[in-house]
Amino acid sequence: MRASRRRLLFGFSYTIVSALLFFVLTLDANAQGIAGLPGSASDAALGRGVSDNKLGSVLFFNYYVSDALSSQVNTRINITNAHATQDIVVHVFFVDSSTCNIADAFICLTGNQTTTFLASDLDPNVAGYLVVIAVDSQGRPVSFNYLAGDELVVTPTGHRFGLAAMAAARRDGNFASPANSDGTTATMFFNGTQYDFLPYAMVLDSFPSQVSGVGAPLADTRLYAYSPLPDLATGGSAFSGTLFFLVHNDTENTFSGQLPLNCYLASDKQRITSVRTSPPINTIIPSGRTGWASFYANGSQRVVCNTSGATVTLANVPLMGATATKVGSFTGGQNLRIATTFNAQGLSGYSITVPLIPPSCGSSVDYPTNGSTLCP
Repeated sequence: MRASRRRLLFGFSYTIVSALLFFVLTLDANAQGIAGLPGSASDAALGRGVSDNKLGSVLFFNYYVSDALSSQVNTRINITNAHATQDIVVHVFFVDSSTCNIADAFICLTGNQTTTFLASDLDPNVAGYLVVIAVDSQGRPVSFNYLAGDELVVTPTGHRFGLAAMAAARRDGNFASPANSDGTTATMFFNGTQYDFLPYAMVLDSFPSQVSGVGAPLADTRLYAYSPLPDLATGGSAFSGTLFFLVHNDTENTFSGQLPLNCYLASDKQRITSVRTSPPINTIIPSGRTGWASFYANGSQRVVCNTSGATVTLANVPLMGATATKVGSFTGGQNLRIATTFNAQGLSGYSITVPLIPPSCGSSVDYPTNGSTLCP
């Protein structure tokens, strides 16, 4: 009886293991995509994209704002070098959300150093986003996966929140990006080989009804969304696209809608109720209820695809951003969640080109160069 029982238990265990293995394989297959959303869900789930929970060589601060006429509207930005002994220079690009015009500066960080500044001191009266890039003494982007950052934001609409910087790690070893054939620029390739993938589809995982009612205070949920400029050397952007939304309520009904997107989601379109759905969002998510949304950007963008200066036109663009909500006495915000990365459906990735300007402050370690490509 005991031997027979052991055989039965072994058979039972084998059945469980087989079932679990099938379940895991099924999950892995299903993780290749999310219905209705383009891009790679598996790469996002496996951490192959940018993240606000790691160190990197490039930092994206998804929103900053300041107002010289208000002592309240401002952004406090922190950048940290987490390496104990190695100094680094970072090239900081301030991108204006209205015009895509760029202002830039260099900041030198010694080992274990952190720096803090106010947006009103370095780029007053502007709303937009920051790109912070580790560079060498020639201004070339380098592998330095020790950068971290965060920010505290108070907006003109009274939202108060903190955001961690989104970090992109360099993946090809200790290299610098070579100069392009023009000799004045270098290109970073966010293709999962040189740098992490950028996000494609994003998720606003929950937002309260924007309609007040008995026992349900008025809420105000904002989106700060943009597609990163592919050219930080000359600025400007001819990009004109659309944010496509799937809006879901808490009774599992789904509706679609759109918003225009140019350099950045315009300030008058940032409230979630600006998304045009039928019926309107305030009907889909009435007082006292909650909803969530997933969305991505449609529209073509031309990017540099190799170090010889060749370009390629991408059919769609990556998307980044944050969200903030006020409801009653509560206010807060977070980076949008990454549902998929920008590397599926024939898209090999994205590139961002930067000017080669030698930093005016202390030098950093120079590495041998290693290029990459997006070209077919």
